[in-house]
Order: sequence, then C-alpha cells, then structure tokens
Amino acid sequence: MSAIAKPHLLFISAENPFPQDSGGKLRTGNILRILAQAYSIDLVTYDNQQKIAPAEESVAIHGVRKTVTYRKAMLRSLYTLRNCSYMSHADVDFGAKISELCSRIPYDKVFISHSLLGGCLRLVKKILPDARIITDAHNFETGLSGQLASTKKGVGKHYFRMNALFTKRDEKRVLEHTDLLFTTSQEDAGEFAKLLPRHSHKVHVIPNFIDLKSYTLPPESAKEKFIILPGNMNYFPNVNGALYFYKEIYAKVKAAIPDLKWYIVGRDVNPAVASLAQHDSSVVVTGYVDSVMDYIRRAKVVIAPLLEGSGTRLKILEAWAARTPVVSTFKGAEGLAYQHGQDIFVTDQSSEFADYIIRLVNDCSLNEEIAERAYGNLLAYYEKEAVSSRILHSMESRSS
Repeated sequence: MSAIAKPHLLFISAENPFPQDSGGKLRTGNILRILAQAYSIDLVTYDNQQKIAPAEESVAIHGVRKTVTYRKAMLRSLYTLRNCSYMSHADVDFGAKISELCSRIPYDKVFISHSLLGGCLRLVKKILPDARIITDAHNFETGLSGQLASTKKGVGKHYFRMNALFTKRDEKRVLEHTDLLFTTSQEDAGEFAKLLPRHSHKVHVIPNFIDLKSYTLPPESAKEKFIILPGNMNYFPNVNGALYFYKEIYAKVKAAIPDLKWYIVGRDVNPAVASLAQHDSSVVVTGYVDSVMDYIRRAKVVIAPLLEGSGTRLKILEAWAARTPVVSTFKGAEGLAYQHGQDIFVTDQSSEFADYIIRLVNDCSLNEEIAERAYGNLLAYYEKEAVSSRILHSMESRSS
C-alpha cells in the first residue's frame, strides 16, 4: 500500500538555515524540520558555500545566487522606502524562482521565515491569492531599527531614523497581508498588535526552542574556569553588550577571580569586540568555531549582558541544554519563562551582575543546582516536543 502524499508547502528564507550556526538559523531549521513531518517542502533560500542539506527527504532546496549586497540594499531602501537589510530586498533575487515554483505547484500554504521578507510575501500574494500565508517574525524589527538608530551619530543617525520608519511601514504591511504571524515572545506579540490592532488576532507566540536530539553532548565533565558570551559578534545588541560588560562589570569579576578567562565566541567579529582581547589577555575572542556548544558546555557561566534586542535568546536555551547556568540582564532574558535565583540570575545592576558570576564560579553546588533547574525549565517549555504540536495546529487552524 503506497504512502499518502504530503501536501506541498513553499518555505521562503533569505538566511540559509544550513549550517545551523546562529540563533536565527536554529529557529528556521527547527521549524523547517517540524513542518517536514507533515508537508513536502520547497525551500527557496540563498546558496551557501558549504552546500549542506537537511536530513529530511521531504525538503527540496532551491538555492538562489545572492546579488543584493549590503551597500545595494542600503541604496535601494531610499527609493523603495523599505528597510535597509538585504532581506527586505530578497525578492530581487528570489522573484524568478518563486514565480516558477508557484506556476507549477498550486501551494495551499506558504511559510515566510522573517518579517523583513515583505517583498516576497506580496509577490506570493499576487501569484497565489488564495494561499494561506504564515510569517515567522523572528524579531520585532521596528523596535530593533529604532534601537539601532539611537546608537548612531551625524548623518548615520538621520539615515537610520528614516530606516526605522521604513521598517515600521514594512511590518505593518506584513501583518496586514499575512494570515498568521508567529512571534518568539509575548512582548513582541504585543508590539505587533499595537502596529495594527485590527489584525492583532493573527499574532501567535511560538517561542524559540531547541531539539535536544540534535545535541550530542559528551559525558559530563568538570567545568573549566571561564565564562562565555556566545553569539554573532557583528549583531549590534551583542557588540554593545560585550562592550558594556567589559567596561562596567568584568573588572569586578576579575578582581575576585584573577585567573578567570572570558571567551567571546561567535562569527563576524566587530573590530570593537576584537580589540578587547588586545587590551586584556584574559579575554579570548575566537571568531567562528565549528561547535559553540562545546564552549558553552565547558564554561562555568554563560552571560547575556544585553541592553538592546528583540525576541528571545536561543543561546540561553542552549546553555540550559548544556547545564551551564546563565547570568543575564532583563533585556537578555526577555520573553523567557524563568524564576530569578532558581533557574537563572537576572539583573540590570552591574555590581549584582558581577556578584552572581562570582558566586556561580566559586560555588560548585550552587552552579549545579541552578543549571539542573534550568534544564527542567527547558524541557517543560522550550524543547521541540513541547512546541511542535502548537506549530502544526496553527498551520491548519482557520480560526486566526
């Protein structure tokens, strides 16, 4: 007896989710795997140099060559009145492939993997007016673009203030034309609802999550005497977080624990972050590594000293999976369910932030207790099995 054919789904993601070496790629890849259980997926995305493909047989990758550079996107934003990210202009590259696929396959559902892909959304809406479109926002980009503008000076400040207005317009149009919008947190859901209150019923929270089966952690071993800040080190909230931690917190930690090391682990290192290692030999900036999880697992503490940002931090979830305790600002832990002092330490006071790190490094019992409770919290709310049914149900539900 032949197997029942899966319905077709068009999945559009500017950021190629393979390899899964960033928070955004992890979320996209995890959702893709869940949807592959129920759908035969055509993934339209940019080519990657590694040519890594998903293990799921029901996912066909249609790679497209990238022509939209950072500079081109910034210039193009001025006459299209769109956000200046390359994602906002990906329809320039994706348009032909999307049109070709949609002309051959009558997709009932289309998944758009970012709120900045409004150009692609509008193209799909034009070709397939009856298709159900689901958009995964990743972040509230209107808020992020406003935060970015506040960090700029001179002409740059004026440009990015204008960019923030373009972004707000973009996300309003996405919310208006999509049938369903996923956000990673209740905070982001509330912000989207404010953009267009009459469309707020479309907004659903699907938290960031991880698939523990994807993490082949070695047998438990002793933690090493270092703390870690993981993440893309050219993403401005991470850059500013690293600089804030070094300027306001790290000296107190070092005074208490002179032989401590601080590892900054992530790709695309900003020059300001790289310079920290030049000024202080206890700071280690690795750049890209094959396995960030290996560093997270061996660290005494993961830090999330963020003052800006949106969504929720997948690196905190990975720390919980590795049973490494976390010290975070309120912004860093925003959107996560947690109990301060039970499964994480959260504070915006620099002196308290330092004290929590010192306690966790010096007190092995406390370190293990916090880590174990955090692992339980992960299993309850942020593991794949706790989220997958919500995603699949939302895809089918017409009540939104």
